Amino acid sequence: MKRFWYATALAIVLGTMCYSCGGKDSKTPTLTETELTDENTEMEADTIADVDDGDPNIKAASVDHMKMVIDSRGNVVGKYVRTNQTSYTVTAQDDVEVPKLGHKIVEYSARNGQGVVYTLRTNVNVRTQPDLKSPIICQITTKAGEVPQTYPCLGKAQGWYKIRIRGTEGYVRHDLVIWDGMDTF
Repeated sequence: MKRFWYATALAIVLGTMCYSCGGKDSKTPTLTETELTDENTEMEADTIADVDDGDPNIKAASVDHMKMVIDSRGNVVGKYVRTNQTSYTVTAQDDVEVPKLGHKIVEYSARNGQGVVYTLRTNVNVRTQPDLKSPIICQITTKAGEVPQTYPCLGKAQGWYKIRIRGTEGYVRHDLVIWDGMDTF
């Protein structure tokens, strides 16, 4: 099931484009009534079990933890698929075998500030605090036809991912973005 999800997500992602927030000096974006913002996005009633959502009525866009294989220097080699007799099967964009010797399996999670966040939506607000009433720093936007921009995940709490964007920290709602253990774009 996970392989199907990753293949589907990769297919969708390859057909999209992400622009980061407006210009370097942009502090507060101007919004029109037709733009999609996190305030007027419809929420689904279904929920995904997540120890850390904060709001059980908001469906997360992705899982926020996964097993990763790292090397002896702490570098991520790929997403763990299975253990073989003398190797691990990992995937980044293709499945590859890496020897067990010098590698180990580690659980990555958004809550611990690991991985990256990206979106396949348009105009997702990045806020100063994990609250819909806090000021908007900027927006991240995805357009069809290009690969999305990824942002380092700095943590997750109460249904919000903390991210680093253009040298500053901000928050995005977890149901508007996708968390991944590694940047595969």
